[in-house]
Amino acid sequence: MLIRRRPLTHAACPLLAALVCAGAVALPGLRSTPARAASIGSLQQQISAGQGHISSLSGTVRAASGRVGGLDASIAALASRLARIQADLDAKRAELAKLRSELSTARVRLAQLEAYDAHAESVLAQQLVASYESDNPNVVTVVLSATGFSDLLERLTFMQRVRKQDIVIIGQVRAARRAEAAEATHLGKLEVRQQKLTAQVLADRNSLLQTSAGLERQRAAVARFRDAKASELANARDEVSRLQHQLSQLEAAQAALAASSSSSSGASSGGSLSPAIAPSSAPVSSGGFVFPLPKSAASSPGSWSPDQGVDISAPGNTPEYAVCSGTIVLHGIGGFGPWAPVLHCDGSLDGYSYVYYGHAGPLYQLAVGTHVGAGQVMSSIGPGIVGISTGPHLEIGFADSSGSPIGSGTAGTMLSLLQAAYNG
Repeated sequence: MLIRRRPLTHAACPLLAALVCAGAVALPGLRSTPARAASIGSLQQQISAGQGHISSLSGTVRAASGRVGGLDASIAALASRLARIQADLDAKRAELAKLRSELSTARVRLAQLEAYDAHAESVLAQQLVASYESDNPNVVTVVLSATGFSDLLERLTFMQRVRKQDIVIIGQVRAARRAEAAEATHLGKLEVRQQKLTAQVLADRNSLLQTSAGLERQRAAVARFRDAKASELANARDEVSRLQHQLSQLEAAQAALAASSSSSSGASSGGSLSPAIAPSSAPVSSGGFVFPLPKSAASSPGSWSPDQGVDISAPGNTPEYAVCSGTIVLHGIGGFGPWAPVLHCDGSLDGYSYVYYGHAGPLYQLAVGTHVGAGQVMSSIGPGIVGISTGPHLEIGFADSSGSPIGSGTAGTMLSLLQAAYNG
């Protein structure tokens, strides 16, 4: 419930104006406002927006980190595949080296055959030229020119040797030519095999290099995106921390101003910091639920408004009572100020155990872990603006164990308990 705040004393106005101006100077992103409530509300809105931005950035960074992890896994799998293919490439390179050695040997052998063939052809050519230039002796010539039987036998044997030598030379030339042709054919096959292996090795290597380079580029891009978002997240957190620090300073200054105003009022009436309403005047219902404020200070039930809890208007620094016996487990709830206590009741209140006191101030605050009895003073209405509000009031409702309000669905139950205790 939004409550108009009361005007401050004339003595407090200059100090309040100075605080508002200091807040405006410290927050360059905020518009200058004439009222302190606007400054605090603007800070709280910026903090809420910053926290939402932080949550969004955190999700983005987590998603990018997951993507980087996935790419790392893909790169690792590719590295394993590369190791297997590299082993295959090494085997093919070994085979290629062996083929190159065979090819070199084949070329040497071919060169030797070509040299032998050339020599054989040269000898055969010389033999043919000699036969052509000299008379071709026949058997009759040999017999007539023989000087005796021994000479005849020798001449016939020589002719046979010459013919056999010609036949051998011709055979060798033909064999050399066949061997040369066979070796040339084998050499051609080796060259084709070498070309195929070389092309396959190059294709496999290029394919793997392209795949690896593509994955590395993707990972680098995602990592850059993640790092940029992480940097943005860090800046957002720093900004929210700065805003929260400024909000704490403004709220502390406001509390000090309220305390100063209360002290001045007490001094003028002969008192000190005692509340205008006695803490012991808490009304108790027959069901054990204690009304959280002095009835004389609380607004009438007709003005109470359900929110997440129930809003009840009351002057600043009005004492707040424990609605049940229990333990104070928390201080400070988002949107309700740094002093808002959460009370864990010893028993159940219509099925609920935790009660929060929103927009509380620093006066009468008991430490976390303190056990209180029903009706005991445990805090006070915040002076001026505390949390997201426009004036002093109490928002009381049911919370979960983390101190977060359960929601407007429970406001009706709290309203019924308050009305019964107020009218009891």
